[in-house]
This record gives sequence, C-alpha cells and structure tokens, in this order.
Amino acid sequence: MKAFIRGVIPTLLLITTCMVDIPIFPLDLVPEAQAIFGVRRRTAVVAYSAGKSSGAAAASASQQQAAAAQQQAAMAEQEAAAAKQQAAIAQQQATGVQATSGAPLGTVIEVLPSGCVPVTVGKTQYQKCDSTFYRAAFMGNKLVYVAVENPLQ
Repeated sequence: MKAFIRGVIPTLLLITTCMVDIPIFPLDLVPEAQAIFGVRRRTAVVAYSAGKSSGAAAASASQQQAAAAQQQAAMAEQEAAAAKQQAAIAQQQATGVQATSGAPLGTVIEVLPSGCVPVTVGKTQYQKCDSTFYRAAFMGNKLVYVAVENPLQ
C-alpha cells in the first residue's frame, strides 16, 4: 500500500502542475506573474526576444544586400577589364606589332600548343612555346593565355 501511495502522489502532483499551464482549467496558483517579487512576465521576455530576432533578421538582410552589391561591382569590374584587354589586343593587331616570329602580341588562346616549357622570371611564370611567350590570365572566370614580349630580354 505504501508503494502505491508513493507512486500516486507524485503522479497527482505532476498532473496538477501541468493543469496550471492549460488555459481551459480555471486553476491559477498565482493569478498574476507580478504577484511574485523579482519574476518578469513571460510576455515581456517573448516580446524582447522577438524584437531581438527581427533586428538580427534585418541585419542579416542588409548584409546580404551589401554582399550582392559587392558581387555586382566585382562582376562589372571583371567585364571592364575584359573589354580593356580586348581593346588592347585590337589596337596591337591594328598596329601590326608582333613577337619575333610567333603569335602577335596580345593574342589570347585558351589552350597552349604542345611542347611549351614553363619559364619563371621574377615571380611571374611564363610558358615558352617555340619563340612565343605566353602569360596566364583570367578572362572573366576562364583561364586563358596571352602572348607577351620576351621577358628574358
């Protein structure tokens, strides 16, 4: 009998404490949270945390907008650099400036010819294909090779 009572009393206490939180039952142990000194109301805490999360969401949205603007600026800069490089190539081709006996200076190729040898001058690496030197460059996000003057001279 004592074991039964030891099991029933905690169960009844648990059920009673759960019923206090259910709004259907009119049972209130403390009618207002303000009645207890030092206890904040739950609504104030919820409102504060909701305000804090909306502020964080706004900050996140502004960071995303800033990142998108920065990415667009980088894309525009890449396009401007590609246009400038193409204009330089066209100008060099118009003047007829050429390397000693290879491709015209500023010629852009996507794949190196076979038999190229890497040559490092300073901290820049060139590819020597026959008598033409190529330097690796990016056009947009694509790796290309540009014919340059002989860096060994």
